[in-house]
Amino acid sequence: MGVVVGLEGGGTKTGCAVLSEHGERLAYAEGGPANLNFVDEATQRQSFEDALNGALGGIDAPVRALGYCAAGTRANWDWVLQRLGNPPAYPIEESRMAMLSTGVETAHGVAVVAGTGALIGGFVDDELKAQMSGWGALLGDEGSAYDVAMRAIRAAVRAWDGRDRETALVEAVQRYFGVRDLRELVPLFYERGVPRHVVAGFAMHVVDTARADDMRAKFILRQAGEELARDALACAAKLFERDDIFTVAMTGGMFKSRIFRRAFERAFELLFPYAEFREPVMPPAEAVARAALRRLRAG
Repeated sequence: MGVVVGLEGGGTKTGCAVLSEHGERLAYAEGGPANLNFVDEATQRQSFEDALNGALGGIDAPVRALGYCAAGTRANWDWVLQRLGNPPAYPIEESRMAMLSTGVETAHGVAVVAGTGALIGGFVDDELKAQMSGWGALLGDEGSAYDVAMRAIRAAVRAWDGRDRETALVEAVQRYFGVRDLRELVPLFYERGVPRHVVAGFAMHVVDTARADDMRAKFILRQAGEELARDALACAAKLFERDDIFTVAMTGGMFKSRIFRRAFERAFELLFPYAEFREPVMPPAEAVARAALRRLRAG
């Protein structure tokens, strides 16, 4: 018996899932960031190696197929394939991976990713018809963890200066970035540089601050959720009519925030009242592995 491997490399972490040929999940492990738009090739390779070694440790069966989804270029893929014995490799689009992770096997609807970055894909009868967002931190990614984090950091800076109302985000920024005077952020960001995934990690502290009833943090989460919904609506409007029934797959860490998720849902269902919202039931890497297993079986 052999196994099927799914490898998913994103802006914050790399996931690796191993399935039996019958579809049973045998192992799962994670490594660091792997998006070559934001990390170097050595970092990506280490992330791949950590994830693969963690998932495949103790598994002696041959790898029958590899499913992969990784942002950026494929600089380390020759190494990955050699590491796995050069199996057939199947690329899986990120938006398809997002839809599959919610348990939907035939994609029909809109897949929305709100993780370190953001991405929106529209499917009709399992065919990818439209793709939006995914422009990265400098050009877009509205509604992503990076976007939410930067909104909150800017709000904290404004409050520190007295240009805006007081907010507990100031203390959250101080704790997360290890500064006392927020002016210390200037050399930290501009001279030393803060990696994108580290900035994005602050978004969960924004969520915690909102749970502690901070009005500014709540506003930021609602605003980001509504903006992401507007982008998703633009995609849906290209493919569906108001009364159509279709799936809206909500994936990525930002949807773990109730405030963010409800703002997104309320804005979306104003125009598409019969949309069916779904959340992930498996890690992205497992969805990639299952997609690869389907393609392997299809021959």
